[in-house]
Amino acid sequence: MTARYDPLKRENLKPEHQAIWDGIAKPRKGAVPAPFQVLLGSPELCKLTGDLGAFCRFRTGLSPRLSELVILTVARYWNCEYEFTVHSAEARKAGVPEHEIAALGEGRRPVFEDVQADIVHRFATELLERRDVSETTYKAALDQFGRQTTVELSGIIGYYTHLALIMLAHRVPGSAE
Repeated sequence: MTARYDPLKRENLKPEHQAIWDGIAKPRKGAVPAPFQVLLGSPELCKLTGDLGAFCRFRTGLSPRLSELVILTVARYWNCEYEFTVHSAEARKAGVPEHEIAALGEGRRPVFEDVQADIVHRFATELLERRDVSETTYKAALDQFGRQTTVELSGIIGYYTHLALIMLAHRVPGSAE
């Protein structure tokens, strides 16, 4: 398949787009990941997506470890190599065990040693595969995390589905920067 993605350079953007670039880069240690470079084709969508992404990635009630596990689950469901590649490294930094990353990479359900990891993975998998979450899994999430974080969990799943579909439509390779 032909790639539909060309990396951008800040200096080649219009000044108003540079401001959006800078807003995306700020919470991401100066980096503007490939999804946002694609999204700069629609600057307002890019800005709104960036704002939502900063919240979903850095400010929910889930620990970084659990958040990265959810992101990997979504990336693998959509077979989005870019998201899976980027977030495998982030998951390792956040403490996701290598055997869980490997299992997800191979399309298998990981064996979880942690009840919270099991709950977020079940929640994400059920929502993606069945378009619903069972009463058992939903109650487990509420009991473990509370209503706000359970809502945020579903938001993370939706956000990373959004990014995965954009990456797939624009054929962003797993190796993109």
